[in-house]
Amino acid sequence: LSAFRSENPSLTISTVSKCFDDICSQSQTENKTTSMYVSRSVVQDVLNKYGVRGEKLLDACKVEGDILYSPTLIALMQAAASGEKKVFALIIVDVQNDFISGSLAVNEGEMVVPVINEMAQHFSHIYKTADWHPADHISFHSNVKKCLWPTSSRSNTKGCDSEMFQTVVVSGPPELKQTLWPDHCIQGSFGAEFHKDLKTFPNEVRVNKGMKCCVDSYSGFWDNGDTAHTPLYNMLLEKGVTDVVVCGIATDFCVGFTALDAARHGFRTTVVKEAIRGVMPDTSAGMMARCRQAGVEQVSAASIPDMVKEKDVSGTVERIFKVKKHFTIIDVNANQQYTPPVA
Repeated sequence: LSAFRSENPSLTISTVSKCFDDICSQSQTENKTTSMYVSRSVVQDVLNKYGVRGEKLLDACKVEGDILYSPTLIALMQAAASGEKKVFALIIVDVQNDFISGSLAVNEGEMVVPVINEMAQHFSHIYKTADWHPADHISFHSNVKKCLWPTSSRSNTKGCDSEMFQTVVVSGPPELKQTLWPDHCIQGSFGAEFHKDLKTFPNEVRVNKGMKCCVDSYSGFWDNGDTAHTPLYNMLLEKGVTDVVVCGIATDFCVGFTALDAARHGFRTTVVKEAIRGVMPDTSAGMMARCRQAGVEQVSAASIPDMVKEKDVSGTVERIFKVKKHFTIIDVNANQQYTPPVA
């Protein structure tokens, strides 16, 4: 790894991230939970594309039996990021009128606003996510009730018989469980606007989600079926972000799934306790337990200024690729049948 680092003295996390995103896009895989297989020539071509010297990396793969798996990726990241500094981003989730005083208001939702305003001044990169639904959105009970979106045969309740806040299985595609909500955050409506007391910051970027009528989007990164992503992930990579702090509404849905996806993509992820509110106490507690299990930290707002100032990353860069299972380097020119190992 030291030799690999010496070959690439200016290598950054962002560059390595782009390399492996390209490798992933050309890999062979059944779904996101299985191992990914890619030819050695593809790996070499991608590294060449970004000007990365890869001889040492590919030699290491060969030593390991032609399998490039997650520990190697993590070690590669550690080598690439040696001496690199933390870059923080604040993700403010769905602090919109409908979630504070409108059709889907959460208890004490307005209480997050002054906390977020105070925290935000410490961040150079700020991203505000927003539900931005079309009027015929699949999450609206009113639409499912009138059978605009048919329910699957696997659903215990037909759409026309459904009740508000009930969970049904919609036919799709994709076929997914869907909680039925009041109409909320319709594009261009007052309810979709950010709360009037939430400050506008010169360095903020808005990230709309939930714009496809056929699938809901709790996370700021992906829709609920993982069929399409927002620009958020790529924007974070472009800024070299290593750490994200998540806050907003609602803890048990959009905040929680945004934090889980941030951790899934390898960012060190933190949730600020005083800057979140949930729909229900029990589901909020359950979501925070899931987040802790995924490695998401929960901190107080008072700790944010000192945390953001802390810049040393030595030995702590297990990010971006820890979600990837492993890569197998195969010779596609050999035209041989290959049976992948059991993950």
